[in-house]
Amino acid sequence: MNVNKPACTRCSIDQREAWVAGVFSRVKKFIANYDNADINTCNTLCATSLKNSYVRGQLFPFINIPIRYREKELLGLYEYFGDVLPLTDEHIYCDFVVQAIYYHEKKSPADIETIEERTRQILTARGYDIIDFTDGMATITIKRGILDNEGEFLALLKDLLDEAVKIQAVAR
Repeated sequence: MNVNKPACTRCSIDQREAWVAGVFSRVKKFIANYDNADINTCNTLCATSLKNSYVRGQLFPFINIPIRYREKELLGLYEYFGDVLPLTDEHIYCDFVVQAIYYHEKKSPADIETIEERTRQILTARGYDIIDFTDGMATITIKRGILDNEGEFLALLKDLLDEAVKIQAVAR
């Protein structure tokens, strides 16, 4: 059964669960080997339990992976956010979290505007198209097909992480 196909939005639930688990496994393994002890992700994907469901032990079959830096959100990889960012066959979403804005550190509105502009410049210079920038989160899209090419996906993940960490340094 080949579950690694770009149109996994049309897969059966069982296929999606296996596909999402595979994507998460690659991300988790990459982060474990990413030469920065301050970067981490969740230990497991969210599975249903006796407390949150009737049928237990199944994953919620959509990509929803947090990546943290110094125990605060840094990047988020996910497939949709309600009606605002819909599920599509073309792409998934990635949020760059600017911690100095997102966690409401003591910054003036002018400082926040400056940090946001620097972040936009960094991401735009790297070729990322920001589709939304709200409350310290810059959202870009990632072509869904890249998830099927492990080497290409891991190279992109490295670039995303490198840029996200760089953004934190310039946002102070």
